[in-house]
Order: sequence, then C-alpha cells, then structure tokens
Amino acid sequence: MTSFFCSFKTLTMVCALALVGSPLVAFANSEQTTEINQALFVLTPVASGDLQTGSTFSGNYLAARFAQRQQDWTAAQHYMNAVVEFDENNELMANRAFLLSLGAGELPAARRLAERILTDQQNGTDIALIFLASEALKRGEFQSALDLVAKLPEDGFGQYTKPLMTAWAQFGLGDRAGAVTHLSAYSEETDPTYNLHLGMMYDIEGDMANAAKHYTIALEDSLTLHNALLLADFFERHGDKATAHRLYDGLGSLYSKTAAPTPASGHSMIRSPADGAAVALFELATMLFERRSFDSAQIYGRLVLVLAPQSDFGRLMIGDIAAINEHHPEAVAAYGEIAKNSPLYLLARLRIAEVYETADLPDAASGMLRDLAALPQARTQALTALGDMHRRREDFVQAVAVYDEILTEIGEPAEPHWALIYARGMSLERANEWDRAEKDLLLALTFQPDNPMILNYIGYTWVDKGVNLQKGMDFIRRAVALRPDDGYILDSYGWAFYRLGDMEQAVYWLEKSVALVPDDSTILDHLADAYWQTGRKTEARFKWQHARGLSKDADFRASVERKIKTGIEPAATVVVQKDTSL
Repeated sequence: MTSFFCSFKTLTMVCALALVGSPLVAFANSEQTTEINQALFVLTPVASGDLQTGSTFSGNYLAARFAQRQQDWTAAQHYMNAVVEFDENNELMANRAFLLSLGAGELPAARRLAERILTDQQNGTDIALIFLASEALKRGEFQSALDLVAKLPEDGFGQYTKPLMTAWAQFGLGDRAGAVTHLSAYSEETDPTYNLHLGMMYDIEGDMANAAKHYTIALEDSLTLHNALLLADFFERHGDKATAHRLYDGLGSLYSKTAAPTPASGHSMIRSPADGAAVALFELATMLFERRSFDSAQIYGRLVLVLAPQSDFGRLMIGDIAAINEHHPEAVAAYGEIAKNSPLYLLARLRIAEVYETADLPDAASGMLRDLAALPQARTQALTALGDMHRRREDFVQAVAVYDEILTEIGEPAEPHWALIYARGMSLERANEWDRAEKDLLLALTFQPDNPMILNYIGYTWVDKGVNLQKGMDFIRRAVALRPDDGYILDSYGWAFYRLGDMEQAVYWLEKSVALVPDDSTILDHLADAYWQTGRKTEARFKWQHARGLSKDADFRASVERKIKTGIEPAATVVVQKDTSL
C-alpha cells in the first residue's frame, strides 16, 4: 500500500515535467485592494485589458514568449490567447495558453481552453481535468467533479491529487464511508495526510470525537504553518485550549490566535469539500514552492484559489512568487487582499514592506513598519525589520536608533535577543562608535560562543584596528574552522594576514576567498592589494579593474581608479597591540 506522505515527497519532478516545453512564468493579476493605504500603494499592476493585441500570429507569439522570459503571466497569457485565435488547431499553443491563463488567474479564459483541451486532445489534459474538477467541487457539483477526477491517471499528477479529490467528491455526495474506503486504499492508518483529511471530514460533519482522534494522530507529524493553524483552530473551537495554545506558541507572535474562530461562532477553517480539496492542493503547492519549482507552484496556488477563493495562504503564495520575480505591484496586490482578521495579516504587511524596500520606496516601507509597530504582537518584528532595512541601506545612525528603541523596551537582554544585539553592534561599528559596538558584539558572542559570523566580525575589526591581535586572529581561525567554505570569512582571514604584513599567507587565503565569491568588489580589491605588495602588478591592476566594474559606490570606484593609475604604497602593517576585550 502506498502512503500519501511517501508519494507526495516523490512527486516534485513529475509536477515540474508538466511545464516542460512551456517556459511558464510568474505574476498574478490582482486588483488593488482598498485596504492598502493609498498614500503607500504607489505600485499599480497592469491588467490584461490595458494590453494591445498584435495583428499577426508571429507578432503575438513573439510578444508572448518575451513576456514569459520577463516572467509576466498576465501579458504572456494575453498574447498567447491571441495566438490561439490565429491557429485554433494548434494543440501546443492551446496548452500553453491554458496554463498561462490559469497561472495569471484569468479563469474564464482558462475554463474555455480547458474544455477545448478535453474535447480535442488525448495528452496534456491532467491540469485541465484538475482545474475543471476544482470548479465543479466549488460549485457543489460533486458527481461532475468525481467523473472528471476519474479520468486522471494513477501516476504523475494523479498519484497525489486523484485519491484525495475523489474522496472529497464522494464526501460531497454524502458518501463518507466511500470516501474513507477510498482514502484507505491509498494509505496506511498512521499516515498523517490520511488522518488530516479524515479529521476534516468528521469536523465538517460535527463528529468532534472522531475529528479529534484523527487530528491528534496528524499532530505527531511535522506540520506546515497552514496545517498547524488548521489544527489549532479546531482545538480552540472545541475546548482543548492547552493543545491549541501549544500550537500557537510554537508559531510565534506573527501567527497569533486573534483570528481563530471562537467556540461561540462555531466556524471552522474547513467548511466544505472544496475547502478540504484546497488543503490537498495547497500542500502540493507548498512542496513545489519549497523546491523552487515556482512555475508549478503558481499553477497549484491558483487551483487552491479556485477551490477556496478566501484562502489567505493561496494569496500569500501568489504574492511571494510575484515578489521573487520582482513583480512588485502584483505582489503588493496579492498581500493586500489578506484581511486584518487573518492570522497571516501581520506577515503579509511585513512582506509588503519588503516589497517597498526592494522597489526602492524606503519611505513607504518605513511607514508600513511603523504602523505595524503600533500593534503589540508585531512590535518587535516590525522594529527589527525597520532597523535591518536602515542597516542594509547603510543608514547606520538610524539603524542604531531603532535597535536602541527595541532593546530599551526589552530591558535585560537574554540569549533569544542575540541577533538584535549583533545587528546593533555591527551598525555601531559602521557608525564609528566602536566602544559601544565592541560591548554589543562581545555580549552577542557570550550568547552564541560558536557563531562564526560574530567571531569573524570581532576578530577582523580587532586586527584592522591594531588591537587584541592574537585574540583577533584566534577568533578568525575559529570562524574559518567552523565555516571553511565561507568566502567572506576567508577574506577576513587573508586581510588579517595582510594587515600583519604576511603577504604570502594573505594572497593564499584571499585567492581562496575569490574562488568562492568571484564577484565581490571588496574581496577583489583586497586580493589586488596583496598582489601589488608581492610584485604581481599586472594581476593587481586586472583585479582592481574587475572590482571597479562591479561596484556602484562612487567613492570606492574613485579609490580603485587611483590604484590602477599609480599603484599603492608598501603596506602599513599593524604594530600596535593592546587588549581591550575584557
């Protein structure tokens, strides 16, 4: 007997193969939500209706292919549908247009094409069957859904989707016994997926004892965020607050129970067979996303929203894929559809702030994070994100101010706060407040004594400043031993040898660093300096030229330009040593 869990884990390649020959791409076509502050929502997605269709087959085809390469689902499906109008008998183009339409959320076009594919084609029908079955489940047409799913093969896409969607269609027809029998034929009684879906069926029926029995077995497996919230919701609604709170506590404050239904409301996250089937497809979409099969994840994320249009998890996934592909308006639109009463609301707002920052809108990002910081359950995460944004943008004074704000509220820091202390220490060092920085960095190290990044940062700074030389080199050596393949740590080690005047060792370690990180301008500059000091002047100039070409920093480029023209003086080695670490 095949376990759902085992077959689920082996399905990634099968799902990815469905898109071979069709370079699918990712972005969602969502309308702006009125809940996004219009002062911040300065990114506007392009709708299909705003696109012009070409007058020739080749023109539309080339436009569609270009849009695919740009990872623009909306434009790609628009032009590919125009291609199909020119050549209605082209099965390959029809399949591409269907998948692109579905991925873009253009459901009427996807439906028309899926019905045509099932009528005209023998191959490439799996996703079309799943899509039409999903629509039938959502409409409550369970026999139609059952007939469509029955046409799926037992392998490939059908290996995971067929048994679960069949069971939910049977359940929708009122045949729970048949649904259970069908699930049992594909799985063992201890399988977590089997128990999760059986628990949901009993939950919908109001059989809380049997629902609790099967949900409890599902708890024994590692849970996705979605399933953890689903189970916490059940136990919260039905009086087992201890189990519910353990689940909520394990998720952290961003997934608080504020959105969980109360026992008085009696509402479950799973209210229909379509919701149950959506859970199955979301699990598959999540696996594909984690394996970076983003095209397939986009398709399955859209299928989740076909079954459960209210699914915030589906919206979050569509937003994440758009953000990964730097389609900022579509990402913000998808995240913005997640309502305030959702357990994903705070996470979605943090994601919007990240998109604003990536789109070079720091003021909008800062405003979003300050709004979030007004909410107690999100305050620390929001302020940390704000401080990190300032640090990434090299506004170290502002970063320190925000980190100070957080740590002042925390009071006496403990081990869980080490990352904050480390971040403030780095920012203080870059803001030329070394005395405060050193205290923070050493405190972070007491909480994380074997953290190679902290060891490296302290050791490198000590050596560069000419203090605590032996201890600094010991710290860097420990960092190298802990992470021997980290090019940045090897750069620190090589540069420490440079500062100490050991050019042979400096070149040796800096060459290793460049081999691991070949396109970092600072590391290339360090190696060029070491080459120059050892008489390898042609190689030095070549590395400086490469470093200059990679950097956008005007001051750095000017410094390197001077080196290319005149070289550098003999290295001034560190000769002063004092111990300030105690």
